[in-house]
Amino acid sequence: MSALDASAQTREERLAEYVYYFASDSLKGREAGSHGAEMARYYIVARYKECGLKPFLNGDFVIPFKHGDKDYANVVGIIEGNSLKHEYIVLGAHFDHLGVKNGNIYPGADDNASGSAALIEIARELCARQGELERSVIIAAFDAEEKGLYGSNALSELLDVTYGIENVKLMMSIDMVGWYRQSGKLILEGTSTIRDGRKIAEDLATRHSINVETKNFETSVLTATDTEGFAKKQVPTLAVTTGLKSPYHKPGDKANLIDYAGLDRVTGYLADLAAAVASDPSFASSGRVARKHSNKAPVFEGGVVASIGGSNIRFPDARLTADSNRSFNAGLMGRFNFGKAGLQVNVLYDQAGSYFPNLDKPLGKAQKYSQQAVTVPAYLIYRVGDVSAAGYAGVGGYYSYAFQHEFSVADPEWAVNPHQGGMAAVFGMQAGPILFEWSFRWQLSRLFAGPDNARLNYGTYLTLGWVF
Repeated sequence: MSALDASAQTREERLAEYVYYFASDSLKGREAGSHGAEMARYYIVARYKECGLKPFLNGDFVIPFKHGDKDYANVVGIIEGNSLKHEYIVLGAHFDHLGVKNGNIYPGADDNASGSAALIEIARELCARQGELERSVIIAAFDAEEKGLYGSNALSELLDVTYGIENVKLMMSIDMVGWYRQSGKLILEGTSTIRDGRKIAEDLATRHSINVETKNFETSVLTATDTEGFAKKQVPTLAVTTGLKSPYHKPGDKANLIDYAGLDRVTGYLADLAAAVASDPSFASSGRVARKHSNKAPVFEGGVVASIGGSNIRFPDARLTADSNRSFNAGLMGRFNFGKAGLQVNVLYDQAGSYFPNLDKPLGKAQKYSQQAVTVPAYLIYRVGDVSAAGYAGVGGYYSYAFQHEFSVADPEWAVNPHQGGMAAVFGMQAGPILFEWSFRWQLSRLFAGPDNARLNYGTYLTLGWVF
């Protein structure tokens, strides 16, 4: 801490002091398990004591934990509530970063010295307002987030065993909040996990004259923050950030780039938001959970899909298969889930075709046959994996109504059977809302009316989809 007493500084000045310390070269990027991370941990303990926080467990702010054979430690304090003191609000920010790579220090000023600094000042303000708080507030500085959310997962397990996770009414992760001016907004993901969550967040933002962007849920399958261990235990969560405009995970993420006036505004807003939640006996979960955090798939899912592949005409009687031609389709997907099993039905605009012998010139260049159809494949599927990342396989059949067809050169004037169908199979992967499939179709019905025995078969279809 500086020679000046904390009370002689403004909040903005204190925030700047914390960030400059956490992002200093002396801490060498605060990699979890390093001496730099240990120095950051002791610094946080000292600031917690200044704020008036009490140790959360066994008279010590530092709570060690192991992951594999590695030792780490969170720094956790508590502000005891009043009438609902056995219910808890958890406010968390990770203090670790990437350390040193290839001789370059990764200072992590925005990620997440900014959140760690804000957390200290939020704790200071809530300690001063303890008489207003009905619920207890846990202030948690997490270690080893960059290693894989180890610190927050360890605390969620500890709270579950010690107090019962159902008594945790909200978990808020403050991660990268130092670029408000450049971003122009403070993003809160997860407001739909809270009853009236959007209204609570936006009404308070109006009073603070701060621009907030509320998002119903966390949706990205490529990123995660310290909410995850709590959200997967059905705790309402808010992931708070000013976004990824800073030099994220780069050596250039330095303290001089932080918007300290914006960080001060964000800190004041979040302190009031936490106080509002902790002092409101009617605050409650909505019962809704982000798909990426859910333990089970929803009963119904819908989405859009588009595919590209190939198809060919097979003449079983002549033991001849024509060369394939490009095919594509696009449309809607619906899926009913029953545990690991499910029923998937697609409704597609389908354009397919194949090269076809030119009957006028049998030895000449083949012509093209194409048709347009509405196609409905239906599969019984079985899923493996969890909701956020699953693989599945399915078998079933399909029906196509062919409403238009064309021969590119010489139309033999064969009547095309408009009602076509056969067997179908699918193999797919889904990561969050993104779907990727391989599908196959084998036509059993005749392609042409009359004695001809031709079938229009499909090779591999590659499908990309988005599930709502």
